[in-house]
Amino acid sequence: MSSATQVDGVRAGTDLPAPGVLDDLSGAFCSARAALAGLLELMSLEARRAGLALVWMAACGLIAAICMVAAWLGLLAAAAMWTISLGLSPITAVIAIAALNLLAGAALIRVCIGMSEDLRFSATRRQVAGLPPVQSPPP
Repeated sequence: MSSATQVDGVRAGTDLPAPGVLDDLSGAFCSARAALAGLLELMSLEARRAGLALVWMAACGLIAAICMVAAWLGLLAAAAMWTISLGLSPITAVIAIAALNLLAGAALIRVCIGMSEDLRFSATRRQVAGLPPVQSPPP
């Protein structure tokens, strides 16, 4: 037993070793892991917030679209009533307003088709394929 107390006495008398390189690296990795965990938690909270905002935006956009359609139909009805009050027959007024509405819709569809060229990402596809940029003709 005396040897056990002597070993304990030797252990009690020694100081703890100074932290080494491995301890410093371990601390750095723990700090990096904690920073990354905090960053990922922040990103997940912001993604949730953005998702909720997107849902609210879609719902508000849908309600606004319904209100706009109702207002447009009201304006068309008022225009039909005005043309009828000017002496035009009711069926002629409705057909004229429907035809104007059809022309406006066709013009808007034509504009959308023309704008769809920008959705093809042609410059990005050329860049990825390694093709040279398209040169515009000289004026």
